Amino acid sequence: MSIFNELFFTVVILALATVIILMPILVDAAKQNWKKRFREQIKAGIINSSLTYEDMLHIAERWSQDRKAILLCLRILHSDAISGDNEKLSGSFELLRKLISQHQTNEPYAELPENIGLQLSNIKQELKEERSNSITQLAASLSVLYSSNIQELSKQKKLTFWGFIFGILGFIVGVGSLYTSFKGV
Repeated sequence: MSIFNELFFTVVILALATVIILMPILVDAAKQNWKKRFREQIKAGIINSSLTYEDMLHIAERWSQDRKAILLCLRILHSDAISGDNEKLSGSFELLRKLISQHQTNEPYAELPENIGLQLSNIKQELKEERSNSITQLAASLSVLYSSNIQELSKQKKLTFWGFIFGILGFIVGVGSLYTSFKGV
């Protein structure tokens, strides 16, 4: 009976550890699948020449894509059209350029957090055109800083998550060992 309990305890720990370890992988796979499906729907609309900017925003909302993801999708499709990777997109340069232009007009600083983008837009309007080049340079610098901070934050989150997982597993193994040693006495 004692061997059965130890085996059952070990199987439960392994199953729990597997679920905990696979959870972030599954969440990431789901997010990537949503991005892919979003890109496929945008591509189909562009190929059919029936996609408007407003339609694209509705599709983006349906697939939970933010301003930055929309811009990335448009840039990927534009790259595919230019390189000839997708023959059907090759005839849609003008529509792609128009969508990118509309997105840049409506979301001029999509690479930055929304509040910073709004502040930069307001400053640019107040200064009119006399210093708009300085605002654009500032936005580019802030974008680089923001991207590097996001990457560093992502690394820290992963390290924290895995440290937590190993800590929990160590605790469970320790409790299991303590339990089996006391039971054996």
